[in-house]
Amino acid sequence: MVRQLLQRLRTPIVFSLLSLTVAGSCHAATTVSGETKNYQVSQENFTNPERGFYINYLTRHQESPLKASELATLKSRNISLARRLYIIPQYRYNSLPQSFLEFVKQDLDTARQAGIKLVVRFAYNWDIGGYDAPRDIILTHLEQLQPVLTNNHDVIAYLEAGFIGAWGQWNRSSHQLINNTTLDVTADSRAIFFKMLNVLPPQRMVALPFPKQKMDMFNTTQPLKSSEAFSGSDRARTATHNDGFLASSDNLGFYTYRQVERDKQYLSTDNLYVVHGGETASASSHAQPYIGCANALTEMAQLRWSVLNLEFHHTVVQGWEKQGCMPEIKKRLGYRFRLLKSTIPNQVKPAGTFAMNFVVTNDGWANAYNPRKVEIVLRHKQTKKEYYIPVNEEPRKWLPGSTKTVTVEAGIPANIPSGEYQVLLNLPDPSSTLYNRPAYSIRLANQNTWEGATGYNLLSTTVTVTSNGSGSNYSGTQIFTSR
Repeated sequence: MVRQLLQRLRTPIVFSLLSLTVAGSCHAATTVSGETKNYQVSQENFTNPERGFYINYLTRHQESPLKASELATLKSRNISLARRLYIIPQYRYNSLPQSFLEFVKQDLDTARQAGIKLVVRFAYNWDIGGYDAPRDIILTHLEQLQPVLTNNHDVIAYLEAGFIGAWGQWNRSSHQLINNTTLDVTADSRAIFFKMLNVLPPQRMVALPFPKQKMDMFNTTQPLKSSEAFSGSDRARTATHNDGFLASSDNLGFYTYRQVERDKQYLSTDNLYVVHGGETASASSHAQPYIGCANALTEMAQLRWSVLNLEFHHTVVQGWEKQGCMPEIKKRLGYRFRLLKSTIPNQVKPAGTFAMNFVVTNDGWANAYNPRKVEIVLRHKQTKKEYYIPVNEEPRKWLPGSTKTVTVEAGIPANIPSGEYQVLLNLPDPSSTLYNRPAYSIRLANQNTWEGATGYNLLSTTVTVTSNGSGSNYSGTQIFTSR
């Protein structure tokens, strides 16, 4: 029964309009000939960066720095994310001391050492009746945090807006920084939010707690269009996080009163291009109609969920385990890229043209929301010498339910040694600090392709470089570089 239910919930209708095949990367009109290889799907649940379940780490008064040994255990549980919550009531009316800034920096260094990324939030209270800080104090704190956030953005998955209201969730603001009745943004909350976007590097997003607040912030109820997505604009960098997921018909007020369906339709499109995360909040009688596997899977697919708290609400998560849908959720949160096939030449010659393509699909519920490199690597089977070419391709546009054909054309170096070469696909983190870290590279959902030691995905092992190879000489500028 459960298996049949899960099969129905693979949401082909939701994604069918998004399915497409787009040819071209370096040279769209390139003719590719060679051996076509089909790849087998893997059903394994494995770790990939910036997606999936996360674990909460909350600290007050700098009492508990992150520990690399503890974070490292997350990887053994296929978890690549932690949410770091900084509760700082002691600084409501004061500047942040250097010791706190160093504390945050230490946590980010520790995350980097452990091979994970952090979802970060700052708040001035952790209860329903607590006090937040005045506007000018928050703006000062953001100024102070800018160097830390800028210099360590490589290990920040995204920033939750925080700062304002109870739990940093932009409600019940003691300084009336938002309208506490309607949750409408104000001049103060606008100033604070755009300051957040300004102090965070343009490669990273900020997530607001309510979709209505994003609509109000940019004065439109229209979701992002593909033409604006990933442009670096303020709106393209603004996301949402839902900390009342499935807890009631309106997710504890996450959706606008009497506008639930409008908000869901907005998010279904908007979240194609921005991150969406959060947590379930209740297993009460009000939540019971919504927290079961059937509805949970449908909503996660519709709303493009990327990340989710594994620990809260624990009863809801345990229910998914018992009902049998947890494996599906673990695999499909965020992106899940899978190779379908590739066409790669059997032989090439020095100074000749190397032309290939590969077809990839996204079986996940969401996109890869942060920048990502794409590279093709040729590796000599005996010497292990590598040559690589960057591919002009945008993995963030490999949308859920879509299929993409990527074509690559490049030149073989004239002085490359002859021999057999493996062809590998590399999807590394673009940050120079993480580029060579396999823990931060994307693994494809295929059998017998992943190399844990390098972070590469093996496409083929049969390309022979020989002076007797056929094909034309290469006359372009994209030439494989040794490393």
